[in-house]
Amino acid sequence: MSGGYLREDVLEFFNDAKFESIAIKKMIVHVVGGKQDFAPQPALPVDEDPHIAFFLARIVDAAVSPVHKFDDKSAISALLKEMATGDRTFEEGGKELARRFKLDHVGSSSGGAFFVFQLGTNDPKTSFYSLIKYDYREAVELYAKDGKNAFRQIVQAFIKEKRAIQKSCLIRVRDGVVDGEVSAFDRTGEAPDLTDYFQKFLEVRRDRDSKELSDRLSAVLRDTLRDCKKHLPGNDAKLALNVTKESLSGRDTVDDEAIREAIFVAAGRPAEDIRAEIDKSLERHLKSQKLTGVSFKPDPRTLRRAPRIKVRTAEDVLIEYAGEQEDRAVTRTKDERGGWVITFKTSEALVEDDFAGKGAGRGA
Repeated sequence: MSGGYLREDVLEFFNDAKFESIAIKKMIVHVVGGKQDFAPQPALPVDEDPHIAFFLARIVDAAVSPVHKFDDKSAISALLKEMATGDRTFEEGGKELARRFKLDHVGSSSGGAFFVFQLGTNDPKTSFYSLIKYDYREAVELYAKDGKNAFRQIVQAFIKEKRAIQKSCLIRVRDGVVDGEVSAFDRTGEAPDLTDYFQKFLEVRRDRDSKELSDRLSAVLRDTLRDCKKHLPGNDAKLALNVTKESLSGRDTVDDEAIREAIFVAAGRPAEDIRAEIDKSLERHLKSQKLTGVSFKPDPRTLRRAPRIKVRTAEDVLIEYAGEQEDRAVTRTKDERGGWVITFKTSEALVEDDFAGKGAGRGA
């Protein structure tokens, strides 16, 4: 990334926009928190600002796949539409957004800076708005004075660490219509939920519950391990899937990094080149399931439920069984000629023992 531009494939939220780059076009910042009255500020110039790439990188850091949607009568959505269509200037809209945020800002929240960005693309019909509440941090800078090193304190500093971003949301506008999906992150909320006042400010609601997110995670794990089967111990994707699910099911929250680490452990902690191949597959499937950057508490029942396994032999014998019965009621061992010996054990009478229906033939 250079010159304030970002390749479209870096960020999942931009994945269906038909453009090659995105850039910050306008920005405005206000101080929020504390007891001082709201002080409207003008928009800041961005064309020649050498630091604009820093803020574009922070927008990327905070962006996640959308888990929330605007309420039908969201005032923030309506205000953004006015800004996008020119019914209200960016500066007027940015001041109003900051004023409303400060009004809803609860007394226990720490102070900081509230940024509003407008991002443009090569597609004139598509734009984005980013709202970020950023911590103020104290920093000590080392600099040269009279040929000697010296220190000076910077009171209002913005740092690169993601933890410095308290809250953020990213909204897409196409043809003057604000998309319902909202990419929202809240450091103090129980991910992916937002704190009450931030949710009230945006007027959004949770669109995907933990079970749906866990179902999508199961699909990500299954598809990633299937892609990378040749790199797994014994080429056993089913065993690796169960190991990965078991690792993640007991966590308070899961995210990209937790998923990645669990897969690497199940894969036997492979070398860097193999990790890169697994990473590429994982990122693709996270993106397709809209889980990029999303943190959430997994549904343990969903992750512990092994998939059903279907086996068809060269002799056209079809076997299907619950995945959790692998190496329990069902065992499979290779014989010396390269074939398989599959053994079924049951302590009860057979539940079903009949001719298969017409739909149970080859290809079913």
